[in-house]
Amino acid sequence: MNLILIPIILPIVSALALLLISERTRWLKELLAIAASIVSLLAAANLFLLPAQTLSYAWLGGGISFTLSTDTLSAFLLLAVSLFSAAISIYSFSSPNKGSAKWFFFNLLMTQAFAAGAALSDNMVAMLFFWEGLLVFLYTFIALSQETKAAKRTAMKAFLINAVTDLCLLTGVVITGYIAGTYSMSEISHNKLTLDYGWSVFAYVLLLIGAVSKAGAFPFHTWIPDAATDSSAPFMAYVPAAIDKLLGIYFLARASVYLFTLNGTMQLVLMTLGAVTILVAVMMAFVQKDYKRLLSYHAVSQTGYMILGIGTLNPIGIAGGLFHMINHATYKSCLFMTAGSVERQAGTGDLSKLGGLFRAMPITGLCFLIAAAAISGIAPLNGFFSKELIYKGTLDTGYTWFFIAAELGSFLTLASFLKLGHSVYFGKRPEGLKDTKEAPFSMLLPMMAFAGICVAFGFGARLPVQWFISPSLEALNLQHGLLFGFHADKLYFVSVIVILAAVLNHMLGLAAGGGKADKASDHIHYAPVLKETYALAERRVFDIYELAMDKVVPPVSYALFKADRFFDWAIDTVPSGVTGLLSGASSRFHNGSYPLYMALTLAGAAVYILLVGGFK
Repeated sequence: MNLILIPIILPIVSALALLLISERTRWLKELLAIAASIVSLLAAANLFLLPAQTLSYAWLGGGISFTLSTDTLSAFLLLAVSLFSAAISIYSFSSPNKGSAKWFFFNLLMTQAFAAGAALSDNMVAMLFFWEGLLVFLYTFIALSQETKAAKRTAMKAFLINAVTDLCLLTGVVITGYIAGTYSMSEISHNKLTLDYGWSVFAYVLLLIGAVSKAGAFPFHTWIPDAATDSSAPFMAYVPAAIDKLLGIYFLARASVYLFTLNGTMQLVLMTLGAVTILVAVMMAFVQKDYKRLLSYHAVSQTGYMILGIGTLNPIGIAGGLFHMINHATYKSCLFMTAGSVERQAGTGDLSKLGGLFRAMPITGLCFLIAAAAISGIAPLNGFFSKELIYKGTLDTGYTWFFIAAELGSFLTLASFLKLGHSVYFGKRPEGLKDTKEAPFSMLLPMMAFAGICVAFGFGARLPVQWFISPSLEALNLQHGLLFGFHADKLYFVSVIVILAAVLNHMLGLAAGGGKADKASDHIHYAPVLKETYALAERRVFDIYELAMDKVVPPVSYALFKADRFFDWAIDTVPSGVTGLLSGASSRFHNGSYPLYMALTLAGAAVYILLVGGFK
């Protein structure tokens, strides 16, 4: 078998084999999934180290080929997908709250396979095949994670939002291929499309919608917080935190830099979308009272930084967006793993019912502190350096307000994690949690590995930039200067000010909340104007899905119902009524009277003669 097929074929075969294993068989399902993920990871590592590989078959006719290829960017993405798949399969070995083990690992392996296919596809039609396949497993992943109506409803919500945006992506791909005369991304990159007329703008906007929706950006993000409540921590650590972000930002970079040449207007659109996503989501994260739900909003907020970096359209900002893509997947998966461990050992994710768990769960607590510091942009961890690149790229555009929005997002991010960490790991431990113990080793191992990556990818970020980010920029045909190194410049001192401001805010929040860490955000949550805004948000007034279900679907459904009834009346009732009237009238003449029949015959003959001979 060609090496490039292993990360796709092996997980699919293993997933189908899982369905043949009885639910009562202990450990076999888990071991098979772990083995398949690790072998796929080894294959992905080999593909990353080898020269570019290509596999192509004639497909669908009309010059459309099924082409898989590796350049340094797609090979990097494949390696990341395989790494997170292997880590989550190990983590889930001892996780009890993931639903049926057979179906969980089936969904995990199928998601891994289709994500690998989307990463390796050079032809956009082939990419669509894998991209749309992921939609099916997104639904089943959530729907089968819990046996509740809420899980089914959230699964349908995720499915419908992504289905609509995937339809936009499909339309954009068709238009792009028609304009370019080919669906091969590598061929289009040699003669990039420009936004100088309507159809190319329309095509790019549709591709943009598909990419940012997959990444979980505003306003297509609303299913993610619901999934945090209605699904499992392993799912959240895998799909919204890692796989969706990797694929969405990867294709956004391909479309914005590799396939199209964007103008200043579209640059502003991208950067505005990034800034709005940062602020809207982090404001919601700040006031949450549930561990996973708080993290879910941060998964959305951090997407804004990636979009902002890509939107700068300069190499340093794009490098920051790609670097933040892998950094975010690393520390956010780690954070969701800590949430799953706490939920497993303490039995709840409600911040008001937790506290003082650091002594009972020191490894989980330490991993949380590292990942929380990384996502908050604290030096010398990896999150600081990817954000620094984004900040510099943003300032280079000359649009300072985007930089201010990003820094405000960093302030609220750190404030959120001060509240979360204090509520869960410090303070007084509730009586009911006195016997809480550390999570099993299978849950700790991937958590520690990701916390280690947060440290290893920091300290100047030389290793990840040289190994992954610089080669990825070269695959996008971008020239760049030095991207790594620690700089004690103005941005560093701004980050120190942001940290001090967040700590001061937490102290004020504690004082206002009576010393209760879970209430450390109440002074902002219930401030004038914000109180009313948050109340509207909690009633889902800003949720596009809920608005559609409540405001659009009912009247449209009613109108369609009335139209259906009208056509039933016009096609069925009216003809049958007219027929009944005519048959009733004719039946009155058919009374068996021969004189009447003779009179009608003569009358008909007279009419016929007059018509044929004319009335003259």
